Amino acid sequence: MLLEKQETVGVKALGSGRTFSAIELDQCVFNGSVLAQFDDPDLGLVVRDVSAKRCRATRCIAHGVRFEDVRIDGLAITSLLHLNGCVFKHVTFAGSIGPLMATPPNSSLPRDLRDRFTAGIIAYYSDVDWALNISRAAFSDADFYHVPGHLVRRDEETQFLLHRDRVEQFGQIDRLPTFAQIAAHRFEATPFDSLVAIAPKRSKHFATCLAELEVLRREGLAD
Repeated sequence: MLLEKQETVGVKALGSGRTFSAIELDQCVFNGSVLAQFDDPDLGLVVRDVSAKRCRATRCIAHGVRFEDVRIDGLAITSLLHLNGCVFKHVTFAGSIGPLMATPPNSSLPRDLRDRFTAGIIAYYSDVDWALNISRAAFSDADFYHVPGHLVRRDEETQFLLHRDRVEQFGQIDRLPTFAQIAAHRFEATPFDSLVAIAPKRSKHFATCLAELEVLRREGLAD
């Protein structure tokens, strides 16, 4: 199904047990829309075989979604997009991409439910060969610390693979420059033993961020 230049305003797709698939989006706008489920740690809300070109998202929310075989080529985002408790398999971001973060399950959920979501996310990635390809994406801001870093295909010049064991052995995170500290402290919020820290090419702080993240490599904390 091809959707061109369509605007979706205030639409909420809530609940697990559904799949959105075989969709092409071209220059579509999503405003105040929600795609989420909050009670299924097995992640039965699925977006699969979807491509999107030159789309825009404003005040949108995603939670507990399984994204598989998805390609995003250019995505304007007017406010930070949180992908809370989501998982990824064969998802590619390319071109100019607005600010987004792949973050843990929503902190407002009961602790037991959050723990079950986290267990479901860990189990999911045990059978994934690669999760994300961000090697050709130019982000304005991005953080994918809730995705296993070794499953991310990256641009090695601007996207750094950090390792938990090296960071813990280093033990002097507060000596690092600001952006490097932020990246290293992400291990406090992720269950995974590796993560990717990104110097966003479209950020006004790109040069500073890149220089500070390169310290991680020089200190042997990142590849």
